[in-house]
Amino acid sequence: MIGTLVCGALYLFLYRFAGYSPRRELVLLRRVPRFVLYIVILIKEVIVANCKVIYYIYNSKLEVEPRVVTFRKKFKEDAHKALLAQCITLTPGTITVHLEGNKYTVHCLDKDMGIGLGESVFVKQLRKLESEAK
Repeated sequence: MIGTLVCGALYLFLYRFAGYSPRRELVLLRRVPRFVLYIVILIKEVIVANCKVIYYIYNSKLEVEPRVVTFRKKFKEDAHKALLAQCITLTPGTITVHLEGNKYTVHCLDKDMGIGLGESVFVKQLRKLESEAK
């Protein structure tokens, strides 16, 4: 009983002073399936990138050509910018070296890994998340 009262009082406080509202909660709730899909895509991309890195390791005849790639992507929310940078870093063979404004600088283990980073599946899914936020 006391826990319910404390939760209710906390929610009223957040509603009044932090801008939370039931409508905002419903918008976030509608986005949950898209976030789950994003996590599934991330896991798939990590597995694929792991296989590529393993291929580079075990194929000693293959010449690896590291690259630093820069690209620009504009997102409405800063959280989406950070999420894209983190997902690139989580994917083996790529590291987000610097993020400033809309400019991403990524170090890639091989030049092939840097191709299409600006139009990756991560970017497409984040765009869909932004369109649902309206």
